[in-house]
Amino acid sequence: MGGQRTFILCTIDQALSNNTIAKKAGYNTIDEISRERITRVAAKIRANNPATNSDLGFKHYRFATPTQQTLDDLDSFDIATGHFINTSGQLAAFTESGFTDMINPFSARGLGVPGGASGEETLLTTWLVADGYKMDIDVQAIDFSGYCARYVDNTRLYLIDERWGTEQTRDLLNHIGTHQLPVQTIVIYGYSFDLESIRELEIGLKQLDQKVNLVKRY
Repeated sequence: MGGQRTFILCTIDQALSNNTIAKKAGYNTIDEISRERITRVAAKIRANNPATNSDLGFKHYRFATPTQQTLDDLDSFDIATGHFINTSGQLAAFTESGFTDMINPFSARGLGVPGGASGEETLLTTWLVADGYKMDIDVQAIDFSGYCARYVDNTRLYLIDERWGTEQTRDLLNHIGTHQLPVQTIVIYGYSFDLESIRELEIGLKQLDQKVNLVKRY
């Protein structure tokens, strides 16, 4: 009893047989039952302990694979030019995935899974786990002239959204140069940045007194 407990529960989305009680009650998969159990237990704890301020909620993550159409669009991107080029060497539009950027294909809708996760949320969570952070790491939203960046661990900045330009670079460099924001590494989503914006950012970071690593991910 007592104490603070945090854990990760993994369940598979195995379909329930039609003749089971759970299926007849409206549940389709095993993981749906698991989530309902957590919700009911939390409700019971709150009912028995009205004064509790415990965090009894949970976050639900799914492992999902991008569609083949999205993968085809990714394959057509030419890092050297910053353009999407088809097999004939011609500029290509996002004709495969049906989206106008490379963020929304990773949203819940783009991946074809339930939930309302945005593409930015999916990419950020994937990167945080890959970079060794815990799934409950605190993520701060930092505004750079109307652009929302994500800041973690008081050291790392993630730039995923589009609409980054000269004004945002100037604002970022001012924050770092005047020691308002300690940053060791900046990770950018290359598909959202044009080559000019990347070069401008690279040049600006090199002019700072402190070293800031720039990581470009595609």
